[in-house]
Amino acid sequence: MVSSLVVIFAVVELLVLPFAAQQFLHQEPMVAGAWMGLAVKTDGAAVAAGTMADSLIRAKAETADGVRYKDGWIMGTATTVKVFIDVFIGIWSCILAAIWCAKIEGKPGGKVPLAAIWERFPKFVFGYLITFLAVLLIAWFSPALTAKVKTAMDEANGFRSIFFCMTFFSIGVASNFKKLWEEGIGRLAAVYVVCLFGFIVWIGLAISWMFFHGVKPPIIGG
Repeated sequence: MVSSLVVIFAVVELLVLPFAAQQFLHQEPMVAGAWMGLAVKTDGAAVAAGTMADSLIRAKAETADGVRYKDGWIMGTATTVKVFIDVFIGIWSCILAAIWCAKIEGKPGGKVPLAAIWERFPKFVFGYLITFLAVLLIAWFSPALTAKVKTAMDEANGFRSIFFCMTFFSIGVASNFKKLWEEGIGRLAAVYVVCLFGFIVWIGLAISWMFFHGVKPPIIGG
């Protein structure tokens, strides 16, 4: 039920927050990008929101202030912030898995089996780590290949968009909302709405402002 709520409200955020960022944060583009990464749940939705905010804010800045920012910087900020969140999710998942095995499922005097913690650890974190290290090593030892790696990553963005759409479509097709409602998802949704729009969105904005206020993307022709 929680996973379904996260996906549903990620779509809501995707349709609302980029336009709010364009309206109120077009003079603080990097704050807007970090906000997308912190506030929008799920990796795909956060990157998509960052991409939308990138286009919307650059258009607003050029129209209102005559400033032409280079594309990709706002989206890149959203993606980077989201990846850092994922890394720390791995750390907290490991800690919570140990607590769960020791205090909730564990028997008095029993030891926490490492295999049980491993089963609960999100393996996708290793994918981020390996990719980061691979790109870092390429940039460090073969700087000439960095441009080719960037080109390859840009080409892969096309597949990212396709699989992002397929993921949300598949979740919508597979979700039994009648069954979820019978299981009490309405009350859980009310709590999630209060937490998300009452606290998380604004805390994410405050943190983004704290770290990225005054930081601007490169300007085209200047």
